[in-house]
Amino acid sequence: MFFIRYGMASSPIGIDEYIVKCPSCESEQLADVMIVSNYYHFFYIPIFPIGKEANIFCKKCGLKRYGAALDSKLFINYQTPKKRYRHSWFTYIGIVVLLLPFLIAIIFAIFK
Repeated sequence: MFFIRYGMASSPIGIDEYIVKCPSCESEQLADVMIVSNYYHFFYIPIFPIGKEANIFCKKCGLKRYGAALDSKLFINYQTPKKRYRHSWFTYIGIVVLLLPFLIAIIFAIFK
């Protein structure tokens, strides 16, 4: 029997402290934030990145929130984590593998 393995996976891309709007204690507090890159895979080979999420640990009330959207509603200075944390290079391997035969065909056509 042959099983096709596909779906979404995630990989942490950074950890830092940021001031966030905590939904539990309703205040702007320092929190430990782990940024996670989500990507689509086929047979465990990453095809392309889908998005980023934040796992938040509030230092005041102890709230642990997983999978929070990386947006301006959560972060006071949203642009800093958005620009600082990029998807890992390996999440683009599937795109390269899919385009490689076309690139090779174009190169052979040019030099023939």
